[in-house]
Amino acid sequence: MVADLINEIDLNVRVFLQSVVEWAKNEPDLMALALAGSHARGEANPESDVDLILLLRKPMEYLEDRDWISEFGEPSHIVQEDWGKVTSLHVLYADGLKVEYGLSNLEWGSDSDDEGDAQVIGNGFIVLYETDRHLSNKLKPFLKSSAANSIVDAG
Repeated sequence: MVADLINEIDLNVRVFLQSVVEWAKNEPDLMALALAGSHARGEANPESDVDLILLLRKPMEYLEDRDWISEFGEPSHIVQEDWGKVTSLHVLYADGLKVEYGLSNLEWGSDSDDEGDAQVIGNGFIVLYETDRHLSNKLKPFLKSSAANSIVDAG
């Protein structure tokens, strides 16, 4: 089922996601990486951005030094938006790809009563990379309390 959804994703987005996963494997502070939103639901259109959640030991370091964003292309515009537990970096790459990186600490997803976390997880969610099932184990209470079809791939 997850493989089917991934196969439906635009080729450029798939290549981008593969490069982000490879990068994540070499980032010791990154504990989990997930795809959320329309791409995770298989409902993306050409105007859809790619929504990623990054759970980090030290998210402020990634917000202050943004050189890592250039690993995936040439950013032409970056906007930061604070959402409490999550800080989003909206990145428009020179090739037209739009990505929202949601950076948070390891507490994100720990409270199944948190409406923001529940909305993100319940609106389409695929774990792309994690260490020690750090994120997958947190999702069980959300999945039990949500009627949404959340998808988890611990691969």
